[in-house]
Amino acid sequence: MRIVCPEADASAWVPALTAAFEKFGFSNDRRRAAAMGQFLVEAGPALNRLVEDLDYSPARASEVWPALFPTPQAAQPYTSDPRLFADTVYAGINGNRDASSGDGYRFRGRGLIQLTGRNEYSAFGRAIGKTPEEAADFCETDEGAAYSGCWYLASNDCLGFADAWDIDEITRRVNGAAMEAAGLRRQYSDEMVSQLRAFRAQLA
Repeated sequence: MRIVCPEADASAWVPALTAAFEKFGFSNDRRRAAAMGQFLVEAGPALNRLVEDLDYSPARASEVWPALFPTPQAAQPYTSDPRLFADTVYAGINGNRDASSGDGYRFRGRGLIQLTGRNEYSAFGRAIGKTPEEAADFCETDEGAAYSGCWYLASNDCLGFADAWDIDEITRRVNGAAMEAAGLRRQYSDEMVSQLRAFRAQLA
């Protein structure tokens, strides 16, 4: 980590990631490196973007959610209030209830691969023995962020693609058709697996 992502706090992340890798079956260097390639894009090179950024301009909100905000003026009252904004744009999707329930903000994106919505937090919570609300809070910690990221990859059948070193397919399962920063995800994954192999060679 100190070579591939020197901005990340290795003293905090190595224990958290080691425990998560063990729990969710990241049993070889390819799996661990492929995971890190995703995490370092999703949560940033310092692994410090663990909670969804809800800072949208009215113009951007209108562009992303035109059915809700047909004009920037319509979006203005919502973008100035992150809680209201999330409750509105995430209402009725991913298992969330209506806007008045508060589920949109309560289950906004968190973790090294941001879980979003009541359904995802419920599924993750079942895997670790927590309620959806407890799981959401847990994802804001280093340990919870690592656990949720590894759980997401494992539960979306990414481990076999890591073994085959199909990083693009993992990116597709994380990021969908957008394939955002696919090249950077491959670069991080390649660098990490190279450093892991070099480290093991030194121990041999």
